[in-house]
Amino acid sequence: MVEWHRLKARESAFLVLYRWDLRGEKINTLVKEFLDERNTKSEKTISYMRTLLNTTLEKLSEIDKVIAEHLEDWSFDRLGYIERNLLRLGVAEILFIENRNPKEALVSYVILARKYADEKARRFVNGILSSIYKESLTTFSK
Repeated sequence: MVEWHRLKARESAFLVLYRWDLRGEKINTLVKEFLDERNTKSEKTISYMRTLLNTTLEKLSEIDKVIAEHLEDWSFDRLGYIERNLLRLGVAEILFIENRNPKEALVSYVILARKYADEKARRFVNGILSSIYKESLTTFSK
Protein backbone atom coordinates (compact mmCIF):
# COMPACT_ATOMS: atom_id res chain seq x y z
CA MET A 1 0.00 0.00 0.00
CA VAL A 2 1.39 3.36 -1.03
CA GLU A 3 1.06 6.20 1.49
CA TRP A 4 -0.85 9.04 -0.14
CA HIS A 5 1.37 11.89 1.10
CA ARG A 6 4.51 10.09 -0.09
CA LEU A 7 3.02 9.42 -3.52
CA LYS A 8 2.08 13.11 -3.79
CA ALA A 9 5.57 14.09 -2.61
CA ARG A 10 7.16 11.81 -5.20
CA GLU A 11 4.96 13.20 -7.96
CA SER A 12 5.68 16.77 -6.88
CA ALA A 13 9.42 16.11 -6.69
CA PHE A 14 9.29 14.54 -10.14
CA LEU A 15 7.48 17.53 -11.66
CA VAL A 16 9.96 19.97 -10.10
CA LEU A 17 12.99 17.89 -11.11
CA TYR A 18 11.59 17.60 -14.64
CA ARG A 19 11.35 21.41 -14.85
CA TRP A 20 14.87 21.74 -13.46
CA ASP A 21 16.23 19.33 -16.06
CA LEU A 22 14.41 21.15 -18.89
CA ARG A 23 14.92 24.74 -17.82
CA GLY A 24 18.10 24.66 -15.74
CA GLU A 25 16.78 27.17 -13.21
CA LYS A 26 17.55 27.16 -9.48
CA ILE A 27 15.74 24.37 -7.70
CA ASN A 28 14.43 26.63 -4.92
CA THR A 29 12.83 28.94 -7.49
CA LEU A 30 11.17 25.97 -9.17
CA VAL A 31 9.94 24.55 -5.84
CA LYS A 32 8.35 27.86 -4.91
CA GLU A 33 6.80 28.20 -8.37
CA PHE A 34 5.40 24.67 -8.18
CA LEU A 35 4.00 25.02 -4.66
CA ASP A 36 2.37 28.33 -5.57
CA GLU A 37 0.81 26.87 -8.73
CA ARG A 38 -0.53 23.80 -6.98
CA ASN A 39 -1.42 25.60 -3.75
CA THR A 40 0.22 22.73 -1.86
CA LYS A 41 -0.24 23.03 1.90
CA SER A 42 0.49 19.58 3.34
CA GLU A 43 3.65 19.88 5.42
CA LYS A 44 4.24 16.10 5.23
CA THR A 45 4.10 16.20 1.44
CA ILE A 46 6.28 19.31 1.14
CA SER A 47 8.84 17.99 3.61
CA TYR A 48 9.23 14.64 1.85
CA MET A 49 9.31 16.34 -1.56
CA ARG A 50 12.20 18.52 -0.36
CA THR A 51 14.01 15.48 1.06
CA LEU A 52 13.71 13.72 -2.30
CA LEU A 53 14.91 16.75 -4.26
CA ASN A 54 17.78 17.60 -1.93
CA THR A 55 19.01 14.01 -1.80
CA THR A 56 18.74 13.61 -5.57
CA LEU A 57 20.66 16.80 -6.31
CA GLU A 58 23.31 16.15 -3.63
CA LYS A 59 23.98 12.65 -4.98
CA LEU A 60 23.24 13.39 -8.67
CA SER A 61 26.55 12.23 -10.13
CA GLU A 62 26.43 8.97 -8.14
CA ILE A 63 22.78 8.42 -9.06
CA ASP A 64 23.38 9.03 -12.76
CA LYS A 65 26.34 6.63 -12.67
CA VAL A 66 24.21 3.89 -11.07
CA ILE A 67 21.49 4.39 -13.68
CA ALA A 68 24.01 4.33 -16.54
CA GLU A 69 25.50 1.07 -15.22
CA HIS A 70 22.06 -0.59 -15.40
CA LEU A 71 21.21 0.46 -18.94
CA GLU A 72 21.66 -2.29 -21.49
CA ASP A 73 22.34 -1.24 -25.09
CA TRP A 74 21.31 2.30 -24.24
CA SER A 75 23.21 5.41 -23.20
CA PHE A 76 22.23 7.67 -20.34
CA ASP A 77 22.10 10.68 -22.67
CA ARG A 78 19.36 9.03 -24.73
CA LEU A 79 16.97 8.73 -21.79
CA GLY A 80 13.86 10.87 -22.05
CA TYR A 81 13.28 13.58 -19.47
CA ILE A 82 10.44 11.64 -17.86
CA GLU A 83 12.30 8.36 -17.52
CA ARG A 84 15.58 10.00 -16.47
CA ASN A 85 14.01 11.99 -13.67
CA LEU A 86 11.78 9.21 -12.38
CA LEU A 87 14.85 6.96 -12.27
CA ARG A 88 16.91 9.63 -10.50
CA LEU A 89 14.32 10.02 -7.76
CA GLY A 90 13.81 6.28 -7.46
CA VAL A 91 17.52 5.59 -7.11
CA ALA A 92 17.86 8.41 -4.58
CA GLU A 93 15.08 6.94 -2.50
CA ILE A 94 16.18 3.32 -2.80
CA LEU A 95 19.86 3.95 -2.06
CA PHE A 96 20.22 7.15 -0.07
CA ILE A 97 17.13 7.99 1.99
CA GLU A 98 16.86 6.55 5.48
CA ASN A 99 13.55 5.24 6.84
CA ARG A 100 12.22 4.60 3.41
CA ASN A 101 10.18 1.80 1.96
CA PRO A 102 11.97 0.89 -1.28
CA LYS A 103 9.19 -1.39 -2.53
CA GLU A 104 6.63 1.39 -2.06
CA ALA A 105 8.96 3.82 -3.84
CA LEU A 106 9.42 1.43 -6.75
CA VAL A 107 5.64 1.02 -7.15
CA SER A 108 5.14 4.78 -6.97
CA TYR A 109 7.64 5.56 -9.71
CA VAL A 110 6.13 2.87 -11.94
CA ILE A 111 2.69 4.44 -11.39
CA LEU A 112 4.11 7.86 -12.28
CA ALA A 113 5.82 6.48 -15.41
CA ARG A 114 2.48 5.17 -16.62
CA LYS A 115 0.73 8.44 -15.74
CA TYR A 116 3.23 10.74 -17.47
CA ALA A 117 4.49 8.51 -20.29
CA ASP A 118 3.21 5.13 -21.45
CA GLU A 119 3.31 1.39 -20.87
CA LYS A 120 6.76 1.09 -22.44
CA ALA A 121 8.14 3.71 -20.02
CA ARG A 122 6.41 1.96 -17.12
CA ARG A 123 8.12 -1.33 -17.98
CA PHE A 124 11.47 0.41 -18.50
CA VAL A 125 11.37 2.28 -15.16
CA ASN A 126 10.19 -0.88 -13.39
CA GLY A 127 13.01 -2.96 -14.89
CA ILE A 128 15.80 -0.52 -14.04
CA LEU A 129 14.57 0.29 -10.51
CA SER A 130 13.86 -3.39 -9.75
CA SER A 131 17.39 -4.29 -10.80
CA ILE A 132 18.91 -1.54 -8.65
CA TYR A 133 16.70 -2.49 -5.70
CA LYS A 134 17.66 -6.18 -5.92
CA GLU A 135 21.32 -5.26 -6.18
CA SER A 136 21.01 -3.00 -3.12
CA LEU A 137 19.63 -5.92 -1.10
CA THR A 138 22.67 -8.05 -1.81
CA THR A 139 25.04 -5.14 -1.23
CA PHE A 140 23.53 -4.18 2.13
CA SER A 141 23.08 -7.74 3.37
CA LYS A 142 26.81 -8.49 3.19
